[in-house]
This record gives sequence, structure tokens and C-alpha cells, in this order.
Amino acid sequence: MKSAGRPFLAVLLAGLWACQPRASATAPGEATGGPAPPAENIYHAPPAVTAVEVEPGGGVRLTGNAVPGDQVRLAPPAGQPMFAVAGRDGVWRIALASSAEPRLFGLAMVDHGRAVQAEGYVALTPGGGAAQLRAGAGAVVLAGRAETPVLLAADYDSKGGTVISGLASPRASLDLMVDGVRRARGRAGDDGAFSLPLDEPLGFADHQVQVVDGVRRGDAVVTLSPGQPFSARPYRATRAGSGWRIDWMTPGGGLQTTLLLNQNRSVS
Repeated sequence: MKSAGRPFLAVLLAGLWACQPRASATAPGEATGGPAPPAENIYHAPPAVTAVEVEPGGGVRLTGNAVPGDQVRLAPPAGQPMFAVAGRDGVWRIALASSAEPRLFGLAMVDHGRAVQAEGYVALTPGGGAAQLRAGAGAVVLAGRAETPVLLAADYDSKGGTVISGLASPRASLDLMVDGVRRARGRAGDDGAFSLPLDEPLGFADHQVQVVDGVRRGDAVVTLSPGQPFSARPYRATRAGSGWRIDWMTPGGGLQTTLLLNQNRSVS
């Protein structure tokens, strides 16, 4: 997958490196005897959506985490943004009307007068599905936990560079097979989530994808096809089997396609 003309692997590694908090050689005020840094210079994780609840009238309520007391901003590409304030426990909530198609939002918080932007976009699908779309990387789908491996998303660019994401048992060792050939190997995180970049681009066709955790496995048919230009808004969403296809413009101006699979799966 490429973004703004850079090789996919370089974009992925740079994105992962940029997201990591930087550790200093000494704790603030330790060894050097200097004062602790101002509060506005302390690293805070960006805001995140942690739960989506479908309300009786068809609307949805988002719940998330942010720095306690910070204002949270949820903004569509066009239209009025919505705001909330994180409570003392860092939890914020925003209610949205129902929609018959997926929607994308930018998510940010204001911390000591400084905007802290969440990576990519928050995607909401009809029925209460949610995912964080990440440029040059795999989508993070909000889907609880899974003991048996399940494929939840496929992200690819115009050259077929692809990342497959899903859930497995926590810290499981995984092999990712595409059309019977192993294309990636990795490990699930502490929460069971994984995103595995393939070692070679895929052609625009149907592909049988399988993630294997020992004797347990999850399967999906993933269809790659070229993205089409669009201008009305910075994304297009269409049905794709039991899930959704979202073609969207990355912040760097590239076109990325996210396939959200298994959207009928219940969250556990």
C-alpha cells in the first residue's frame, strides 16, 4: 500500500513509529534536579471510541476515552461538528441520529489549548458498527474479543498493497494465508487485535483469505477492485456482501479502500 508516493512498508513503519510515546532517559526532575515539564508538554494519548450503542429510536450513542476535562470534537467532512467534555473518569459520550449508510468523522480533543487528533477517521456503519480507518495501515474494528480467529477488515491501495486485520485470542501467533500461500506472519496484541501487512501486493480479483492460530482458523473471501474517482465528499461507501466497502482520501491525498467484513458479527 502506498500513500503520497511513499512505499507502503515505509509509510506503515513511519506511522507506527510516530504513534509511539517517546521515553526520556530520566524521569522529569530526576537526576538532573530540574523542574517537571509543563502539563501541556506531557504526552497524552489521542481520544478514542470504545463503544457504540444503538438506541431504541435508531440513533447511536458513542462512548470514548480522552483526557479528563478535555473538550472532544467529532466532525463530519461537511456539516456541523459535535462536542462533548470528558468527565473526571475520562469518559465522553456523543449521541448521533440514525443513518442508512456509513459515515466518517474526524475525532480530536483540545488539551491545554492544543488540538490532539486521533489517527485517521472514525467510520460508523448502519447497525452500530465502528472502526478507526488508518492511512497506510489496517483498520481497527470495534468488535469486542474472539477466541476463534475472525477476519474483520482488509485495506488496500491502487497498487494492491494490502493489510488484513481482525481478532484472535490474545497474543496468539498467527499465519495469514492468501489463496493457499502464506503471505504474512505475526502475533495478536494483548486485546487479541491484529493487523498484518502482506509480503506482496494482491491482484484485483477475489481472494480466499485465512488466518490460522494453531488448529483454529477464520476464513473470508476478499474482493479487490480498483477505486473509482469521487468528488462530492472525501469518501464513497457501498455494500460489499455482508459488509461495506469504503473508498476514502487519506490526509496525504492518496486513495485507500477499506473493506469492513463480518459486519453481522455480534460483539462479545
